[in-house]
Formats: sequence, structure tokens, C-alpha cells
Amino acid sequence: MSGDTRIVVLGNSNVDLTSYVQRSPEEGETVLAESFVIGMGGKGANQAVAAARAGGSVAFIGSIGRDSFGELTFEALSKEGLNLDRLLQTDSPTGVATISVDANGANRITVFLGASGDLTSESVADAVRHFSAAKIAVSQMEIDQPIVIAGLREAREHGMTTVLNTAPYSPCSAELLESVDWLIANEVEAEALLGDLGGEVRLDLPVSKLLESMPRWAESIGSDLVITLGEKGAIGCRRGESPFHAEAPTVKAVDTVGAGDCFVGYFARFLDTGAPWQGALIAAVHAAADSVTAPGAQSSYPSAETAAKYAELAEWQGGK
Repeated sequence: MSGDTRIVVLGNSNVDLTSYVQRSPEEGETVLAESFVIGMGGKGANQAVAAARAGGSVAFIGSIGRDSFGELTFEALSKEGLNLDRLLQTDSPTGVATISVDANGANRITVFLGASGDLTSESVADAVRHFSAAKIAVSQMEIDQPIVIAGLREAREHGMTTVLNTAPYSPCSAELLESVDWLIANEVEAEALLGDLGGEVRLDLPVSKLLESMPRWAESIGSDLVITLGEKGAIGCRRGESPFHAEAPTVKAVDTVGAGDCFVGYFARFLDTGAPWQGALIAAVHAAADSVTAPGAQSSYPSAETAAKYAELAEWQGGK
């Protein structure tokens, strides 16, 4: 039921067509893949699944086609326990991502939005209103910015905490930033965003130096801020509080597809539990690190059965 929903995730859902290669092809070159899998993806759907596996009560707002990939997507998301009351179905083809992953786990991704492009500002605002009792609203930037703005604004109207993941990056309008409580970016996205806001920013610095700048960056963006740093973990800053670094455990990366989405879903989930934001950051870093040790996006996310260990990490009480 909509009244039971705590987290609303707006975004793209697609089917991932993933080839595993020794190395990515150069321009004009063909390489042979060693294996191939079909999986579930899309940044919005990924983040919704991650939040649900972390123990959240999650609704997903998106759009799929009335085709075989749409049926596959609906079945997969239903099995995750997501509320799909406002998952639209249209005559457009379901979105697809073609992905290649090299031997080091690095990936190259091309996304066709398909039916996700049928979302409108009106349909999204109406969907968010349907879940008006929710506490957290999450979006990304795979769908058009005006649609994201409509969803986050509506969420704000109902007192929800809004979380924006700036992936894939495009310049953020003032209207968008005004709708955000927590902004989550990776190093490249953060550098681009801060540069767009008029700052000369370098993120290839020691973490200690980055932490010194986090309060200033958060103020310039106008929201609380998280920057993910890959194998270095993540840094965060709630305005008015000291910045914090959550270190990542050492793991062997097999496939980094969807790791950022795993992070966002877990962070949102533990914000909703009332855990300290620093604890939510720690839990999200560890969950994302675990996800890169297995292939695929949603298929790599830690199972619901393992969520307890992340919940323990989220119970941060001020220690290192």
C-alpha cells in the first residue's frame, strides 16, 4: 500500500545487455566477448532495488514498454518487493543498456531510454503525490531535468528529504539544486558541478585536503553533499557540521557496473532509519564495495539477508 512506502525512487529502468571482454575495443575495432549476460538495470531501478535489499519499504516511479523486456523488468522488480503502483507501461520499447566490462572491472555503457522517455512532469508529480506519506525521495539524471525537478519539488511539498544523484552528469539548473537536500556525486561529476558554479576545483588531492573544502562546496551548491571516491570510499558534509570520510574496505573488483547506484540506495535507506548520516555513509560505502566483487548491476547487490551487517555499521556513534 502507498501509505506503507518510506522511500520513493524516480528514474530509468532498463534491461542490461552485458558483454565481458579482456579489453575494450578501440575505435573501429571488434573484440570477442568471453561471456554475456542479460540483467536488470537503469539507475532509478538499481537504486530502488538497493534500498529495498537494505530493508527499506520502497516504491519505484518509472516507465516500461509492453514488450518482452518490459515483462522481464516488471517480474524482476516485483520479486524485489517494490511498490509498482506508479510504474507506467507505454507502447514505446523498454529501455536497454549495452555494456562492456573489461578484465579490470571497468565498464563502458550506452543507454537507450525507450519507455523511460515517456515520463512527464505531470505524471511524475502525480506519482509522488500518490506516495505523499513517504519520507525520502531519490532521483538521478538519466531522465530529463524538468521531470526530476517536478518530482523533487512535489516531494518537498510533502515534507520528504530529497536525494539527487548527479549521474549521468549534465549542468544542473538553479531550479534543480534548489529542490535538493542531499546531493551525491562521484569525483568527475562533483568537479564538473563545482566548475559550473564558478569554482576552480581539483579532486585529485589527498582526502584530508578534500575534507577541508567540503563545507565550502556544500554551501556553494546549497545542499548537504556526498562525494564518492571509488576505492577511497566517500566523503560527506551536512551543512553546519564537520565533514566525514568513510573509508572503503579493500576488495577485488570484478565489475563496477551499478556500484554507485548501490551506494545511493543504501545511503537513502539508512537515512530513513534515523541513523546518523555518517553511519549511513559508512554502510553505503561497504555495500557498494561488496557489489563490485560480483558481476552485473542489481544481480551484484548484497542480498536482503546480509543487510543486518550494514545496519550495524550505520549505528555510528562518533568513532573512527
